[in-house]
Amino acid sequence: FWQLREWLGFENLCMKFIEEPEFIHEMIDFWTGYIVKMLEKIVKYVILDSVSISEDMAYKAHSMISPRMTREFLLPTYKRWVKIIKDSGCPIIDMDSDGYVAELIPIWIEAGINVCDPMEVAAQNDIVGYRKLYGTRMAYRGGIDKRAIAAGGQVMTDEVLRVVPPLLKEGGFIPGCDHGVPFDISWPNYVEYSKLLAKLTGWL
Repeated sequence: FWQLREWLGFENLCMKFIEEPEFIHEMIDFWTGYIVKMLEKIVKYVILDSVSISEDMAYKAHSMISPRMTREFLLPTYKRWVKIIKDSGCPIIDMDSDGYVAELIPIWIEAGINVCDPMEVAAQNDIVGYRKLYGTRMAYRGGIDKRAIAAGGQVMTDEVLRVVPPLLKEGGFIPGCDHGVPFDISWPNYVEYSKLLAKLTGWL
């Protein structure tokens, strides 16, 4: 989805999914085949530890295209790529998408993708709730509200304790800021946050 958006622009792309589905299928088929050929060459020479697919296919409250469209247009591509990656012995396939991804997680699980990030809290993602729904079929990176880290003090502590202990018990979670660390997080607050994470995860 991300590559199509780069080619066509977001507004044009979303309309073409509806108005010109054959054209979208043609573009996806080309990109799918191109990546398949690259992967097939790469796995002959490289042992992959993890593979990340960058999609950025969600807004604050919804995915950019519906789950039905995601299944029709993107799921077959994911399955082709994932098979090659997993057959090579790679254990981790990570989906990187901003925004609210609750509607998409079941599709990613079906495709064989087993990690997603950054799990933005401001976009209504709740990885504690997702863990209850999907168990360990999906792992997570991120998930700690950047706004709470910026606030520091008890606000930060409450947020970290809300997220980290419940997921650490079962594993499949690398805690972190739920996107790039923004400018409004001060150095003292970031140090305080890092120390708390280190204590909870056994580094201190």
